[in-house]
Amino acid sequence: MHGRGTKAIDLFTKMKETGCIPDQVTFLALLYACSHSGLVDEGKIFLDMMTNEYGLEAWPEHYACAVDLLGRSNHISKAYEFIEAMPIEPTSVVWCALLGACQVHSDTQMGAIAAHKLLKLDPENPGHYVFVSNVFASSRRWEEVENVRLKMKERGLVKNPACSWIEVGNKLHSFVARDRLHPNSKEIYMKLNQIMERLEKEEGYVGDTKFVLHNVSEEEKLKMLHGHSERLSIAFGLIGTSEGTPIRITKNLQVCGDCHRFTQLVSKLFERKGCQPVPSLQRGVLFMWWFLVILHRQANLNYFNDALSQTTDKDLDC
Repeated sequence: MHGRGTKAIDLFTKMKETGCIPDQVTFLALLYACSHSGLVDEGKIFLDMMTNEYGLEAWPEHYACAVDLLGRSNHISKAYEFIEAMPIEPTSVVWCALLGACQVHSDTQMGAIAAHKLLKLDPENPGHYVFVSNVFASSRRWEEVENVRLKMKERGLVKNPACSWIEVGNKLHSFVARDRLHPNSKEIYMKLNQIMERLEKEEGYVGDTKFVLHNVSEEEKLKMLHGHSERLSIAFGLIGTSEGTPIRITKNLQVCGDCHRFTQLVSKLFERKGCQPVPSLQRGVLFMWWFLVILHRQANLNYFNDALSQTTDKDLDC
């Protein structure tokens, strides 16, 4: 979960020395740790160990981790070959893993294959259409983006809007992108402008518009970044809590890379300290921040303390 692959392997070795017998969950954790630490060879060994040494049947999640392991290391072709050789029919989670790797490494050809497989396998899942659309948008393939959105509309599918929420004063406050409905909206945007001024002046922050997956002008893209729901929550949290108080923000969708950087810098400049993470109950759904900001996305935690993160920007996959 924390990207400490070597530590996970050490713990696994100690576990075996005590006589504990690993199960599928154990190996899933190992593969996940290897994937987020770039330990390709080790991951292959553990997958082989699970099936051949311990006689455990691999789940689709194990295969997805193996694909993610290869994909993150930019072995896209090998990842596809691995999928083709799988003893079971690839599930949507496997194709999502390949598609995510194609997005990170800008492999448009293999990405198109993975996108086609994903939508054919699960045509009623709106999240998959959004994912495919974002992958095409990241490579500026606007015609394909429109085709995907049209298919989604024809099927009557609607995406869940990005939403962040924060608890202040024993009350839950929720925000969507560019939200103006909160009763403290004026103060929130004033605070957000103050934050931006400090980030630009003291840290040289410039919004990275490559994370805005819409065919609009650069000026409009910066405005869209500025109004992301998590930034509104952060601004409100800084207004509504005293200095040194941990701020926890939860989000229902994946955070973009620019908000990842924004959060690092805010953590540094406003010197908020944090607490221990609360595990997500819905893997791949909830994202959590604290200042020391703890960012939870897809069961992976990023720790921000004075702008240091244990998970690199490339792990954001978006």
